[in-house]
Amino acid sequence: MKAAASKFRGVFAFIVTPTKNDGDAVDEDRLREAIDYQIAHGVHGLTVFGSTGGIGSFSETERHRVIEVAARHIDGRVRFLPGTGSITTAEAIRLSQFAEGVGADGVLVVPINYWKPTDNELYGHYEAIAQAVKIPVGIYNNPGTTGVDIKPALVARIAKIDNIGFIKESSGDMSRISAIRQLTGYQISVLNGNDACAPEAIAAGVEGWFAGSGNFMPEKCVELFRLGYEKKDIDAMREFFQAMFPLCDYMGLKGYIRVAHTACELLGRPMGPPRRPLRMLEPADRAVLAGLLEKAGLMDGTSARAAAE
Repeated sequence: MKAAASKFRGVFAFIVTPTKNDGDAVDEDRLREAIDYQIAHGVHGLTVFGSTGGIGSFSETERHRVIEVAARHIDGRVRFLPGTGSITTAEAIRLSQFAEGVGADGVLVVPINYWKPTDNELYGHYEAIAQAVKIPVGIYNNPGTTGVDIKPALVARIAKIDNIGFIKESSGDMSRISAIRQLTGYQISVLNGNDACAPEAIAAGVEGWFAGSGNFMPEKCVELFRLGYEKKDIDAMREFFQAMFPLCDYMGLKGYIRVAHTACELLGRPMGPPRRPLRMLEPADRAVLAGLLEKAGLMDGTSARAAAE
């Protein structure tokens, strides 16, 4: 395995970007609180501006500020992998260089495009970013949100670039994990990005998990990973996941960002709403979420019933 890949293991919480004033401004105090909460509950790393963090909803200047605040507050306590994907290669380079300058351990790059890029264009995009920084660069494949599917053969091609260190694979196709591992010669770390498939991904051999559900159940995500990856107790992992699955599945159904923001509020750690046009869950969906949180042991019945009223 490449040196650029070796440190990307474990659960990386894909945290929401806290807001105030109905989403118009970033809430830096709550960002620090969210970071402390995650670290206190045992996550191995943190990502700002993943899909759950509202990537694409904030200006380049705002992203600089959030990355800087997060890097300073994390202060080396866990790995820090900000999302630096942008619609142009030039902006992704600027963000990645800024992240490197404030101490990020690597960057996670999702393709954001209006026009669907060709394989050669995607390769050139990652090549340019990787050549512009010295820290590891991660590929982020999330075809459900981007409409761009970076297939294993292209991943293997991109992975030959020196400081491409890892991939967040979010397609939900578990065969991709084995394919990527084999086609890259096991040289990069493969991390899961589909919460509802976490046990299957761990069993298939991922080294880590970027967890949107870590926003509201980080300790459960860490324990699931411990059971499956560290203890290799697949039966115990499957059993433990039974209470988690309905919540992970609901995130996929209603949108990770809406569920994460709403769950944080229901659990007494409000992070404000996503930036418009996105909103929190509507009342009926909010009530369903409260019931799922109760069933998972994350919320008491009285609070869940109050949320449903």
